[in-house]
Amino acid sequence: MSSIRFFVEGSLRKYRELFESVCPAPMTIPRGQSLCTQCCTHGWMYYILDGLAKVYITTSDGNEQIIDFMKEDTLIGMDCVGDGSRSVVSITSMMDMRVLPFTPEILKRMILQNPELGFDLVVYYGDVLRQVSFLVGSLGHSNLMVRLASFLLLFVDTPEYQRTKKIYLTQQEVASSINVSRAQIAKMYGQLRKEGTIDTGNRYVTILNEKRLQEYSKL
Repeated sequence: MSSIRFFVEGSLRKYRELFESVCPAPMTIPRGQSLCTQCCTHGWMYYILDGLAKVYITTSDGNEQIIDFMKEDTLIGMDCVGDGSRSVVSITSMMDMRVLPFTPEILKRMILQNPELGFDLVVYYGDVLRQVSFLVGSLGHSNLMVRLASFLLLFVDTPEYQRTKKIYLTQQEVASSINVSRAQIAKMYGQLRKEGTIDTGNRYVTILNEKRLQEYSKL
């Protein structure tokens, strides 16, 4: 399990220039915007240049269930690759993002011209499957601090956090992302503030002691 992380990133970095050369111009996606809508979106997929996306489903009672988090140099929307297939998940940006849009036809041409990409995509989706299983286990962990610490660490190496040293999420947004209540988040924030691990303000969190947070995140 040591090779599996809480989120997916960097898996297709060696093909970044290839995607940039054949895909339409990059799109800037503001924080909170939907890229895929469950049971609706079809025909377009995306290569993430930077940022963080939340992959989730909406349950029959209207609640969100997190499936995965995807970062730079990964693909999203690939459940739409089949002819006429509609997305079985929703995907929303957790921060400002840049993505390269592409269609199944573009991807097919890329694989025909670069057969190694086809094999690497199989390996990549094997890793994604392992990752989803790991994430479901993490979000189902009885220790809620494990969930919170793992989630906050997602943001440490993002361009926005490197620039501002702030994670711009409300307590409710964090709670929804890790499937706990806002009251539970408030309690854990209080503990982490008291020990000097984080600082919080109006709609943001700053990590003061990353090492301590990493210790909390260990399963």
